[in-house]
Amino acid sequence: MCVVSGEEEIHLSQIAVFGLPALMVPLADPLMSLVDTVALGQWAGSLQLAALGPCSLVFNFAFYSFTALSVSTVSLIAERLRKGHGAEHALSTALFLGAAGGIFISSIFVLWGPQLLAATGCDPSLLGTSWQYLRIRCLAAPAAIITQVAQAGLLGQRDSKTPLKIVLLSIFVSLLGDVVLIGGLGMGVAGAAWTTLAAQYLSAVMLLRALQNSKVKPPLELPLRQEVAALMATASTLGIFYIAKTTSYLFLQATATRLPALILASHQPVWQLWGLASFTNTPLEQSALAFLPAATSTKEKREFITVLMGLGAISGIVCSLIAHGIPAVAPGLLTADAALWPHMRSVWFPGTLALMACGLDVSATGVLLACKDRWYVARSMIISGSALVLFLQLMRSRALGGSLVGVWWGLFAFFLARSVQSLPRVFMKHLNAEVVPQEVVKVASSSSGGCGESTRSDEGGQADALEPGLLDELNLSGA
Repeated sequence: MCVVSGEEEIHLSQIAVFGLPALMVPLADPLMSLVDTVALGQWAGSLQLAALGPCSLVFNFAFYSFTALSVSTVSLIAERLRKGHGAEHALSTALFLGAAGGIFISSIFVLWGPQLLAATGCDPSLLGTSWQYLRIRCLAAPAAIITQVAQAGLLGQRDSKTPLKIVLLSIFVSLLGDVVLIGGLGMGVAGAAWTTLAAQYLSAVMLLRALQNSKVKPPLELPLRQEVAALMATASTLGIFYIAKTTSYLFLQATATRLPALILASHQPVWQLWGLASFTNTPLEQSALAFLPAATSTKEKREFITVLMGLGAISGIVCSLIAHGIPAVAPGLLTADAALWPHMRSVWFPGTLALMACGLDVSATGVLLACKDRWYVARSMIISGSALVLFLQLMRSRALGGSLVGVWWGLFAFFLARSVQSLPRVFMKHLNAEVVPQEVVKVASSSSGGCGESTRSDEGGQADALEPGLLDELNLSGA
């Protein structure tokens, strides 16, 4: 019988209060993509479903490359609120950079979209349909990135309820639009693109209005040089991490897009469902960043890390059962084309292993970032991405490399490479590291450098801003 101590119950409660209200925030875009995928699978046929593959490849690479900007916005807003000044200008600069980045992405896709789609190596028969979707969906890039940054601005103000409500509304609009445009009017991928565009602009407008009613009201102004520098200082190391991660997914999806159209159509709904399940681990990383810097004793730190890693293991198991149980048991929920079902079932084993490893790695990565081990995280991601590329190159020359199963074994190899680096680092270096008590830190002229470190580093980074004093500023429960 497993006995949970009072301290561990407190940590579980903290993680639940912190993570559950914010759970839907990172799921907005994956959920809308999944809604599009299911709608096309049910009403538009396998060819149009397969056409989403190369579009998702190029659009997601561009979109998720800006994740570091939103993460930096959360930490910088929280820090400025603690200091009592400058939060408005920081948020205004972040929104301007997000809008500029979105316009840049849209321009690139409008000018060179067909060439980028062709560069994915997908079946030439998919290019026309893929471009039909991308040329509409790319117009939503400014709204998508502004939504990310605006959500970060609200989360940094302890408001997770407003983003949650807006996310739920945007998903409802996406679902309703797909039913009408795809199911009712038969518009196919064009209907999916217009629906997603409308939902994302609605979300962006509502979030910007919510910011004007919040305690941090961003003024309409050109970006300030010092604010750009502050954001870049925070995002530099995290940017390496997220770009390396996104590039790894780029290589993985590029391998999938080279498969025959029928196989690619089988891959698409399972991949979207897997991606959605993997995002449910995000609150564990956020919880580590919020609570670990406040640890004032070795016992407290160990208990919190133990609880967090246990939740990561449980999350990986539960999510893998859902993400691959549905395609294995009820593939008809994802697509009406029975020809795709055997291929969808074939990837359950490597996909399950990958999602289990993902749950553990996300928790461990959160611990490493909270312990200010950011350069190790960035290095390990580069190593893992290199291992994935090597694996795909080796497998491409064999029978497995030309199959859908080979792609999913590559996904498992990627997360296995991440886990064998992050887990030992947590258990060997940070789990047993001594923590300097708060009373000692106030007197000492130098810090211990562990997870309980409460003095700031001038390097920047999300973990630096989330000091013990900022815990109240970044209480995402909205209470």
